[in-house]
Amino acid sequence: MTREETSEITSREAIVLGTIVREYVASARAVGSRWVARQSGLDLSPASIRNCMMDLEDKGLLTHRHTSGGRFPTHLGYRRYVDAVMKRAQLGRRQQRSVDEALAPRFSSLERLFEAVCVTLGQHSDQLSVVLSPRYDSSVVDRVELNQVDERRVLVVFRMTSGIERTIVRAVEGTVGSDDLRESLLFVNSNGRGRTLAALAGLLEQEEMKPRLRGLALARAVFGAARELAESETAEHFHLWGTSNILAQPEFEDRDRLREMFRALEERKVLAELFEPTRHRRNVCITIGEENPVEALRDCSVVAGSYRFGEFGGSVGVIGPTRMPYEQVVALVDYVAAAVGTILQRN
Repeated sequence: MTREETSEITSREAIVLGTIVREYVASARAVGSRWVARQSGLDLSPASIRNCMMDLEDKGLLTHRHTSGGRFPTHLGYRRYVDAVMKRAQLGRRQQRSVDEALAPRFSSLERLFEAVCVTLGQHSDQLSVVLSPRYDSSVVDRVELNQVDERRVLVVFRMTSGIERTIVRAVEGTVGSDDLRESLLFVNSNGRGRTLAALAGLLEQEEMKPRLRGLALARAVFGAARELAESETAEHFHLWGTSNILAQPEFEDRDRLREMFRALEERKVLAELFEPTRHRRNVCITIGEENPVEALRDCSVVAGSYRFGEFGGSVGVIGPTRMPYEQVVALVDYVAAAVGTILQRN
């Protein structure tokens, strides 16, 4: 049997494990039996506590650096703590007010909002914060609008059925005439309504469309704009903040290990692997240490929560050492994710 299968613990062991986890998270120092005996609330001698700690170590939940030293949690110990010992808490009133105030202004764009969310999450968690923006590639076009910027450029506005509006300025071959503007708009809306941006862009390649598009420079510009937006929206967009928080953690004093971690985080596909699965989850997801699919992050934990507005969704979360105050971080991520969803629905 694996350690996972044999790691059921008694109520006494749960109290001891919880006491050790909380102290180790706070101090980053291994915890001894005398300290646990004083702080756990159990009416047990240090010798009895020591036996309990040895049982937890046999189950793979605690480990030690020196035989005579104290104990600290393994990755499996943190997992058992999170699943069976930790009590889910709500974010404190003061922190709630602070988050609300940071996200209260009306932001000029989604990007500005997500930047503010990332900073707020990083400042309150003391971890590396991550925000995964929504993807709009599944949204369909309700109508297209064209606004002339000058003789050779137009502002293309895609109004989606979800209420999202996507805009882009495109250059046009030749000068923009009123007839071309009117005919192109009629052509685009009659053929593009009800399609995704990618499907709309695909019309440009259809043989039967090419003769009809020859005299409609604006329509060709619209389809090109749809392609450009569709390509950008299938990519994952992330915001990160809090590098200094990671540098301050004693677990990352090994600069080679730290370099590997940051090199991994620079790759979009790595962040996508960590956060994309959480996009549609209802509850906060906690991935601890060796559970992480990315080798360079096996000493880290990821706490992520999803937000939704309409048919779209994204994630907010933090990355930090496995020695993380999970109660507070889970409560923070849960609150911030809900706040982001509320702001997006309202606006």
